[in-house]
Amino acid sequence: MRGALWDPWPIVKDADGGMLDTMKRSPVVRLALFARAIGAALRCAVADEEQRAHLPQVTFASGVIVRGAERMRAGKGVFIDHRAYLSCSTVNRGRGFIHLGNGVEIGPYSVLWGGGGITIGDNVHLGAHVHVTSQQGRPPMRGTKEPLIVDTAPVTIDDDVLIYSGAVIVAGVHIGANAVVAAGAVVVDDVEPGALVGGVPARPIGALHAAQGRLGVEV
Repeated sequence: MRGALWDPWPIVKDADGGMLDTMKRSPVVRLALFARAIGAALRCAVADEEQRAHLPQVTFASGVIVRGAERMRAGKGVFIDHRAYLSCSTVNRGRGFIHLGNGVEIGPYSVLWGGGGITIGDNVHLGAHVHVTSQQGRPPMRGTKEPLIVDTAPVTIDDDVLIYSGAVIVAGVHIGANAVVAAGAVVVDDVEPGALVGGVPARPIGALHAAQGRLGVEV
């Protein structure tokens, strides 16, 4: 139609009016889609590198995502494994932070939400898929349509703590030095120094020296 604007992303339909998949579209459209995808991937990659550049002393495996790196602090010998996600968050008026001590290891696919502040001491090891959050949504009142309210409280993990894979540490928890959190535990209360806790919710499950052989899984 004369005077119509050219659409760079035309919808291509088949004879029945259904949309064709990408591979059935014209070469020009496929090339444009490919270029757009490459551009988006490059922008994300540059943003990720800019965030990681704030923490030059940290060793990152592939695919680690960091957000709010200007509010993070890390000691020497910190390693963050594949696909982990660390965010200081935008809740709590942007006052959240994540502080990592010397020799900290964050396992693959682990998530740290620092809206209320996360402080991790020296030589702390987190297994795979560990979730540490200092923020949590408040259940809305029935019948209301108010925006989700996010409460925050600091999480502190002292030196030489071992947290096995799949554990969850919720807002407001303090884990004492030399404690061990068993795989899959959900920690909702403070953990005494040197304690071994497990279960949902986590509770003391015996003397540490007697249970080490039963845990038997390295992070």
